Amino acid sequence: MNKVYVTAMLLIAAALSVFAQEKPNPEWLNQKYSMFIHFGLYSQLGGVWNGVPVTEGYSEQIQSFAKIPKDEYMAEAGKFNPVRWNADSVVALAKKAGMKSIVFTSKHHDGFCMYHSKYTTYNIVDATPFKRDVMKELAEACHRHGIKFAVYFSLIDWNFPGNHITPHNADDVSPEHHRFNMKQVEEIMTGYGPISEIWFDMGSLTGEQSKELYDLVTRLQPGCMISGRLGNDRGDFSVMSDNQIPDYKIGTPWQTPASFFNETWSYRSWQERGDIDKKIVEKLSGLVKVVSRGGNYLLNIGPRGDGSVVEFERDALLEMGKWVGRYAEAIYDSEANPLDHAPVWGDITANDDNMYLFVEKMPANRVVEINGIIGK
Repeated sequence: MNKVYVTAMLLIAAALSVFAQEKPNPEWLNQKYSMFIHFGLYSQLGGVWNGVPVTEGYSEQIQSFAKIPKDEYMAEAGKFNPVRWNADSVVALAKKAGMKSIVFTSKHHDGFCMYHSKYTTYNIVDATPFKRDVMKELAEACHRHGIKFAVYFSLIDWNFPGNHITPHNADDVSPEHHRFNMKQVEEIMTGYGPISEIWFDMGSLTGEQSKELYDLVTRLQPGCMISGRLGNDRGDFSVMSDNQIPDYKIGTPWQTPASFFNETWSYRSWQERGDIDKKIVEKLSGLVKVVSRGGNYLLNIGPRGDGSVVEFERDALLEMGKWVGRYAEAIYDSEANPLDHAPVWGDITANDDNMYLFVEKMPANRVVEINGIIGK
């Protein structure tokens, strides 16, 4: 009995050791630059309701900000037909942009599922004339072309029975809703191949609810990184506020979610997009600053309701990809600035014996000084 018990304990210890080594996932840590996609039923509205632009709030939350009655918003699913959606083209764009993974909105706050959920008919297959599982197509395209696939999952659901729309999106999750979330997360984790991260968002969970979701994901996909927005100190990486770029290094895995336009994440037909060259510089600067501080940069696109990528965002990503390709060694397989400060002229990354200097503001004397180094 003692020998059997000791052997069993050793096997358990070995299994736990292997399990513990799954996170933090080293491939996730080195992703550096990824694509976020906000695409859902809200996309076909394009930030407009009854012919009037809805200027308050993010357009993916138009149901809330425009105070759209539930039955009227649900009826929009009968018109949602993204015939120009092409998963392979989206993945090809991400690769050309230099991105290593794609995070896709499986379900946003409105509760509409962009995958074929068996727990609700309020999904892209059962409720629309499109009748195709958009998320499965994207997951398969990612796996075919060597891009990591990941999902966003809203922990609040305005369509779940008994739930109400509130502007703060931080409501408690009822036991019934939590069981529903658990079932949906399980079907995502078991039906869409390897998933590199799950991006939980919003809601105020109890400690036990956060633990149950964390344990579920980790049991089904041990290498899947879990966002800290799960709450209650559960999660494998921290998520900055929207478009936040810290001016300091962070010692744990972290990520900045960035949108092309601060006003919205999903498609907005009347969005003022401005000068594309300035936007490219702005987003490249964000990428460099995040990587130099040790984080990953998650840059969002918002396809139109017909599934097509907005040309402004496409063209900007392609130009950014040329820059990233030219200076890839300073971005990928790099570490954060080894110094305890960022220089006034820009940012630094490091790799082995090399330091890479991103000079954003050339000093007037054109001398780039690096303080805090001993030796050559």
